[in-house]
Amino acid sequence: MPGTMPGYFVRPLALCVVSAVCLSAGAAGQVAVDAQQRASLLAFYAQQYPGEPAVRTVFESVPVVGGRGSEVVGSVEAPPYRGHGALCRTQRTKFVLQGAGKQARWQEAGMEYFAWLDRGTCRPVAEPVRMLQRVPDTELEGVLLYQKSLLERARLLMAGNTACAPLRALKFSLAAVDVGAAAPRAEERYALVFKSDRDSYARIWLRKSGAQYDAWNVTCPPVL
Repeated sequence: MPGTMPGYFVRPLALCVVSAVCLSAGAAGQVAVDAQQRASLLAFYAQQYPGEPAVRTVFESVPVVGGRGSEVVGSVEAPPYRGHGALCRTQRTKFVLQGAGKQARWQEAGMEYFAWLDRGTCRPVAEPVRMLQRVPDTELEGVLLYQKSLLERARLLMAGNTACAPLRALKFSLAAVDVGAAAPRAEERYALVFKSDRDSYARIWLRKSGAQYDAWNVTCPPVL
């Protein structure tokens, strides 16, 4: 991985920072960009990672950390590769667009890791599952395989949780896998993070019994 390099300058563009297609400062959402802006990101990526292919780009408007308003974040996705069994993995390198007009330039902003199941050729998918922590292939394949049944069992637990009860009947899709503790000093466990069609979250903490996982606890934090 290359070291720090100067930002790649972008020609003046009609940036989606305050326009109607951007989300408010309280949420992140995909942004429509023009071909020139996309090309500038891919050129900067090629400069930073020579010879590394890119299968697609994703652009979002995200809240400025510790500030007001939002900023454009572009991610470049690497080709997927086969993990254990049916597991597929990939990574996205993130870049933030700093400045505006003639002074606009991309700055690298870290990397995110994703996974999904595909017994075929590991084709890219529209909504891969984000890895908030590293999880071994064999364990990850297992929790992804049983995500639907684990969600249905967790709906029963949601009924007894004040924060989760109003969300119990919503439509959820798996957004991320995490490792952590449901409460201070609690045992660390794997967690499936589901996002609802109303942008709310349910974090299902898992308990392993033999080779199987079961929904052990559920929390409903306001953010991922």
